[in-house]
Amino acid sequence: MSHSDSELKTDFKIKIRKQLQIDFKASKRIHNQHDIRMLKKKIHPLCQEMRFLQAVNTHNTNEVKRFLDQGVSPNTSDSQLRSALHLAVTKEYADIVQLLLLYGADPNKRDLIYNTPLHLAACIHNLPIITMLINAKANVNLKDTCGRKPLDLAKSKLEILLRSFRNGSIEMIRLKRELEQIVDLLLSILNRSVEREQNDNNIFEAAQLHLMKLSISTETNSNLDNAMTKLLGDIENMKI
Repeated sequence: MSHSDSELKTDFKIKIRKQLQIDFKASKRIHNQHDIRMLKKKIHPLCQEMRFLQAVNTHNTNEVKRFLDQGVSPNTSDSQLRSALHLAVTKEYADIVQLLLLYGADPNKRDLIYNTPLHLAACIHNLPIITMLINAKANVNLKDTCGRKPLDLAKSKLEILLRSFRNGSIEMIRLKRELEQIVDLLLSILNRSVEREQNDNNIFEAAQLHLMKLSISTETNSNLDNAMTKLLGDIENMKI
């Protein structure tokens, strides 16, 4: 799923070559300085896009922001229709994901094989990035290649967390951090549902989740077990 610099360079060399073929198919050659200026004008945006995606790929946040400020589209994509957001999600660069979304990147953009950034985030089980995408209006009902929605992923993650807690294979600090991530994801999903329709049950569930998140850091072991067990049952009954 990851992309190397050489792959990006090769991809944009092909795009530039195609642009040249289109521009000079009729004439077959450059006639004068005006043609050279026009050629540079055509190629410059493609070069900028290549450098922009390279900056995303190498986690150069400052460069990514500079290109965005210069007007490079946050939805810039390669020949496989993989956008900058697809790339940042795959690399798990949460800060760049957040930056791209801030500048208007489309969280529902599909690549050539119909994956959205949310599908890729689900594949790598990155709950914070999934939450970011959902908060940016990603479609929570889109399924990944295994037929799962974000809600299914939250349930699966919580089941693993509960088992790890009961057999003592996870540190308490990590458990509480990952439980907060699950609660954040569920809140994002519920909030999207409430935006679509004022469902009293989902509003109540969201309020309960807010209270749970506030109490996670101070909960005792027995209370945490009870809270996670209850949350699993609540997920089963959620109507999203």
